[in-house]
Amino acid sequence: MIAKLAGHVGVAVFGLISFALVVLAVIIIDRLTGFNIFSFSFWVIIPAGALFTGAAAASGYYFGSLFFQTRPTWFLLVQILIVTAAAQLIIYYGEYRSLVLNDGTMASDVIGFRDYLDTYLRSMHLRAGRGAHIDTGEVGDFGYWLAVIDFVGFIVGGISVYLILQNYPSCWKCNRYLRKLTKLGQMFPDHAEFGRYYDTLFQHPVDSEHFADLMKSNPKIRKPSLDTVMIGSDLLGCTHCKTQLLTQKVQILGKKGWNDIPKLTRHVRLPDGVDLRPVVKPA
Repeated sequence: MIAKLAGHVGVAVFGLISFALVVLAVIIIDRLTGFNIFSFSFWVIIPAGALFTGAAAASGYYFGSLFFQTRPTWFLLVQILIVTAAAQLIIYYGEYRSLVLNDGTMASDVIGFRDYLDTYLRSMHLRAGRGAHIDTGEVGDFGYWLAVIDFVGFIVGGISVYLILQNYPSCWKCNRYLRKLTKLGQMFPDHAEFGRYYDTLFQHPVDSEHFADLMKSNPKIRKPSLDTVMIGSDLLGCTHCKTQLLTQKVQILGKKGWNDIPKLTRHVRLPDGVDLRPVVKPA
C-alpha cells in the first residue's frame, strides 16, 4: 500500500514539474521573441499550439507513470485536467507579471490582471495567408472565443496523454508496464516474399529453430524501391515476472514514403519461460 501511494505521489511530482517547466518556457519564449506558442492555430479553429502545450504540460504524468510503474486511474485524469486547465491562465498571469512597459514600469503596477487580460484578448490579431503575412487587425470580442478554443486545445492535449497511458502495453500478470527489451527490422522486396514470411512465422513454436531462422532472415536490399515491405519487431518484457510480448508493425514504401498498414499489426504473448532476446536483435 505504501509503495503504491509513493508511486502516485511520485507521478504527481513529475506532473507538476513538467507543468512548471512548460509554463516557464512559454512565457520566456513569448518575452524573447513575441511569439506565443499556445496561441498558434490552423484555420483559426484548430488550436495546434494549445494541443501541443497541453500535452507537454501533462507529459510529466506520462513519464512518471512509466518510471514508477503506476497505472492511470480516474484520479490521474483529474490531475491532468486540473493542470492543463490551469496552464492557460497561469501563462496569461505570468506574462502579465513579467510585462515591462516602454517607460520601464511594470504593467502589474498600473493595471489589474482582469483589465490586462481583457485588453490582451480584445487586441489579439489574426494572421492568414502563406507565411501568415496578412494581418486581419484586432479581433475584439472574438478574442474571448479564441481563448475558449485554446482552452479546449489544452484539455484535449492533456487527455491525449492519459489515453496513451491507458493503451500502453502492460503485463497481463502483474499489470506493470512492459519495457522495450530489443527490436529488429526486416525488409522484403515484394509482397509475395513478405506474405510467405508473415503467414508462416507463427506456425512454428516461438522457441524453435525454424522460428529463429525466419526472424533472422533479412533479404539484402541495398536501396528500397516502390512496394518494398518493412516489418519492425519490438520485444517488450516485464521486469518483474519476466513475461514477454512480441509486437510487429508493417510498412510499405509508396510514392510519398513509408505507409503504415495497421491491419497487419499484431501483438503476440509469448509462453512463460521463453526469452526471445537472443533472436529479436539486429544482425
